[in-house]
Amino acid sequence: MTDYLRQIPNTLTILRIALVVPFAVMLLREQYMAALVLLFIAGFTDGLDGFLARYFGWRTLFGSIADPVADKILLVTTYLCLGWLGQMPWWLVAVVVGRDVIIFSGAIAYWFLVGKYQGQPTWVSKVCTFCQILVGIAIVAHQAFLPLPGWFFTGYPWLLLILCLVSLYQYVQMGVQGYRQRQRGRLA
Repeated sequence: MTDYLRQIPNTLTILRIALVVPFAVMLLREQYMAALVLLFIAGFTDGLDGFLARYFGWRTLFGSIADPVADKILLVTTYLCLGWLGQMPWWLVAVVVGRDVIIFSGAIAYWFLVGKYQGQPTWVSKVCTFCQILVGIAIVAHQAFLPLPGWFFTGYPWLLLILCLVSLYQYVQMGVQGYRQRQRGRLA
């Protein structure tokens, strides 16, 4: 029985991935309230699976990989859909998605060329992701029922641009430093 319970966080992660398609469909059909509900369900399952994994020690290799991937799939889908609908500038969608593609590609390249990377997200990266999530929710909520002030739409693209660029720079620097340290270790 305990083995089945240990899989609850992974099941919630898989559910969150499965919610991406209906969420995108609702968003693209401009059914913003339904999309917002699905977004909140996804957010709740994300928090719950993390809590269960930490509190009960139900951490798995699958969960450690699938959980952040599920989060990124949902975030990227949100931004692509909002860009498609004209609710977000395309240049910002390109920056947000491009940052994630570069970081992911860099991590894969590092893994194959250098070895396993033991790094942790930087605080700027965490703030960046948090702000990306808040902006996505705010825009969907704005379309559903919550009027937002004009300064929000003027300011958020620049805030996200700065956070994405600083965060990307930090990850590139960490990768380069890790590579150099490995090279020095091999030469010594």
